[in-house]
Amino acid sequence: MKRWLIILFIISFTLTAYEISKSYGLFETEKDIIVNADIGKFQIKVNDELINETTTFSVSNFNVTGDSNVRENYFAPGTNGYFDVVIDPNNTDVSIYYEIVVHTELINNQQIHLTRIENVDKPDLTIVRPNTYSGIIPLSDIQNGDITTIRFYVEWINNENNNVIDSLYGNSSSRFDIPMEITFSQYTGN
Repeated sequence: MKRWLIILFIISFTLTAYEISKSYGLFETEKDIIVNADIGKFQIKVNDELINETTTFSVSNFNVTGDSNVRENYFAPGTNGYFDVVIDPNNTDVSIYYEIVVHTELINNQQIHLTRIENVDKPDLTIVRPNTYSGIIPLSDIQNGDITTIRFYVEWINNENNNVIDSLYGNSSSRFDIPMEITFSQYTGN
């Protein structure tokens, strides 16, 4: 009887081991799958410069209005002006969220003020926090070939107590800087 139990045990063990190895083989089966998917491009130009190729850009389209005592198209105390930042996402396959941070505290002349910022094409510019603005460029606009123009309005206040600093600007260079950062990311609707 003991012998039959041992034989029965060996047969049961063998069948169990066989069934386990067969079912384990089902879980270990590997299949290679090749997925062919196009990757969406993300190439944006700011003022005709690809943003992945440059970290700074210049604005050459500064338009001046204001004082009749200042030579035409020259920015000086008592005048106003504006410049445009043109965002061209036409080589991009996704909707875009952008955020612009303007560092007005780094402008060397405290009489030069940024008075207003607007999206010229659509009224969708949002104030996120002081000096920080954001917007969305939908894929439909990108596919239509639309560009986004953000206009920055600047005023140079004529303050007689600031003539020394104003004169330094006039004597040292023919430009001034308004430092800003523009960050782009894919907009996913959230």
